[in-house]
This record gives sequence, C-alpha cells and structure tokens, in this order.
Amino acid sequence: MRLFPVRSVAVLALLIAPAIASAQGTTPPPGGPPSAGSSATPPRATSSEDSKAAAPADAKSTNNIGGVSFNDKPRRTTTARVPIRHAGGPLATFPGFEQLPDGGSRFFVHVSQNVAVEERRAQGTVSYVLRGAHLRVNNDANALVTVHFNTPVFRARLTQQGSDLLFVLEMRSAATPTFKMGENTDKTATLQVDFAKGDFLTGNETLPADVRNPGPSRRGARGKGTRGTQGRPAQGQPEGDNGDGDSGPNP
Repeated sequence: MRLFPVRSVAVLALLIAPAIASAQGTTPPPGGPPSAGSSATPPRATSSEDSKAAAPADAKSTNNIGGVSFNDKPRRTTTARVPIRHAGGPLATFPGFEQLPDGGSRFFVHVSQNVAVEERRAQGTVSYVLRGAHLRVNNDANALVTVHFNTPVFRARLTQQGSDLLFVLEMRSAATPTFKMGENTDKTATLQVDFAKGDFLTGNETLPADVRNPGPSRRGARGKGTRGTQGRPAQGQPEGDNGDGDSGPNP
C-alpha cells in the first residue's frame, strides 16, 4: 500500500477543517481574534449612567422635558390694524380745516363719490347730513378741535346716524356758513363749509370740558378727571395746537 507524505496530509487537513466547521454552524470562540476580512464591531453594553446622559439630549431634540413640550421657534409679529367698516355705499374720510387767505375759515370732508347733502341748524350746532355715507375707518370719527384758530367753530366731528353720516360743527359764535358739494377729477367729492372773516378769538380760549378732563379710557389719562404729562402740550404751545399751524390731519 502507498503512503502519503506527512506534509501533504497536514496541508489537506488545513483545507478541509474550515469547510467542516462552517457546515456544522460552529463559530470562533468569543475570545478569539476577528478575521481579517470582517468589519463588524461587537455590540457595546450600555450602563445606567449612559442612559441618564442620553436622556437630556433626547428630550431637547423632541422639545419635551418632564412631560411638558415647548417650542422655541420665534413667533411672527403682526402690527395692529385699524378695523375697517365694510359697509356698502360712499365712504367719508376725516374732517379737515384750513384758514383761507381772506381771513375766513373752511371745513371739509372727502367722500368717495358724490352724495346728497342736507343742512340742519340747531342751538350751538350746524350739521350736514351726507346721505348713505359711512366712515372709512374708526379713527375718522375723532374730533377736530379748532378752538385756538380764528373761526366760529371750536370742534368738528363725523358721527354715524343709521345709514347716513353727520358732519357736526359745534359753534362758539353765531355765524352763517355756506356749503357746497364739489366733484373732483377722480370721481370723488368734497363737502366744503365756509365761514366769513371775523374776530372770534378773545385770548381766553379753553378746550371743551371733555377734552380738558378726559376719562380714564382716553389716552394720556392717569385717573378720573386728571391728565398725565404725556397728554400736556409743550411749554409755550397752546393746548389743541400741534405746532404746525393746523389743528388736524391734512386732507
């Protein structure tokens, strides 16, 4: 019988042993070195301290701490807007005032379209009814105080009355005005109320009582029947005067 050399037997055993081990599902011992072609790393055991350290990071990433969620994203800021009256028909803007070159005075109101006007006279007031008109915005109802100007009117305001708008002029002296509703080139209209020249300033002009002593709800008030420093005019400037020769917004 022919015998194989010892070296050949050893080489054959090295080649057959791995194949037999893989077929039987055996794995290398835990302490053995990893194979050269393997890139896997053994799992790392986590301790209780590692879990505690990871908890805050997870809570921060989900914006949830102690069962309470939050959102640190900046909020969008919006500016307050004046509510607009969505009413059909012509819209009127704030009352205006100007001193005429001949010494007279004029009050006026702009309207989005031509409307019928009716004059009403009563003790101490002259009113003009703008048929079917409404205020454009709530601020247009603010009063226009002209007590420090040479005019027989000390205050003018727009007041809504049902489906009509009243342009009310409060008088401090008796006078007979003239008025007209004129149409502009852009199809809007302007109500003009003119007063003739006269001497209406006495040097002792005072604001109306409700303007001198506004209630708590008025701006600048610091208590019932008092005015704060923010509501007082600058030194040397008469009350009700804004310092530019006009007592109201420009038309």
